[in-house]
Amino acid sequence: MLEPQQAETARETLIYIRRTLEAAGQFTAVPGKSLMAAGAVALAGVAWNTTVTGAPWEATTTQAGALDSWGVVLGVALAIVSFGIFRKAQQLGIPLRAPLVRKLLWSLSPSLFVGGMLTSVAVRSNHLEWLPAIWLGCYGAAVVNGGQVSVAPVRYLGLAILATAAGAGMTPPAMGLTWLAVGFGWMHLVGGAYITWRHNG
Repeated sequence: MLEPQQAETARETLIYIRRTLEAAGQFTAVPGKSLMAAGAVALAGVAWNTTVTGAPWEATTTQAGALDSWGVVLGVALAIVSFGIFRKAQQLGIPLRAPLVRKLLWSLSPSLFVGGMLTSVAVRSNHLEWLPAIWLGCYGAAVVNGGQVSVAPVRYLGLAILATAAGAGMTPPAMGLTWLAVGFGWMHLVGGAYITWRHNG
């Protein structure tokens, strides 16, 4: 039978092993600063729609140009966040292990695929006023799912974006750009700032 001191040492060892295994199963290289930059890019996209092209769902808008601007926003934001993940992993000495990256991609991909499919349906049926709710809803769901293998603030960010999707679905189309600014812009700025503060940049 173990002595009390030996039992306490064994218990602490088991706790350490458990926490190490849990950390190994988490994607911790979430770049808060890159999320903030992606939010700024989204706000720039909203500003471009507001001042130059108009929203994609407005009758007076050249729809192709307005939609193309969001394709640019997506591409630039994705490049920024991907580079940020790589840099943060290097700085923290965290290996981007293939099983963990695969798990993250599996958690993100279904919702993003549905978002792309519903976007195509909305464009082909000329119901572009659905786009803010579709984009925010599917992206928010993807972030919540990705948060299951990442740090807790990622899940909360996803839930907040889902709330903006609900707002976009329940308000007139004229509010669409406002909800995109809140969900893709300000939520990323606030969430990214929190992650930068609490999770090493």
